[in-house]
Amino acid sequence: MDQLHYAGGVYFTSTKIARELVGYAAALAEVHQAGIVEIPVRHADGTSNMLSVLVGPSSQIATETVDTELPEFDDSQALATFTKLRAELENKSYAPEELVEEGSSNDPRVPHPDWLDEL
Repeated sequence: MDQLHYAGGVYFTSTKIARELVGYAAALAEVHQAGIVEIPVRHADGTSNMLSVLVGPSSQIATETVDTELPEFDDSQALATFTKLRAELENKSYAPEELVEEGSSNDPRVPHPDWLDEL
């Protein structure tokens, strides 16, 4: 079992799920995307729950394998979800963003309105 550190919380999940979560976060970061995935977790008191995790380029997730008395749980559904999400990610084509049209409102070369200086 692995201990997952995410957003100030500590959760227990299967080692396979922890590895898939970190791998999926890295894959999303490579294509500058983010996503939400739900994983089963256990708490220190033995209760289980589903945890929604936002993963992507700026994810700060740490995992470590730990010895615990907590019972393992069936992680097959979560692992199947990761397989599906990875396949979807690999099948998408990520073309570089188009250059903005010169002179358009989102062209960084166009001076911004003066009122932005007051923010």
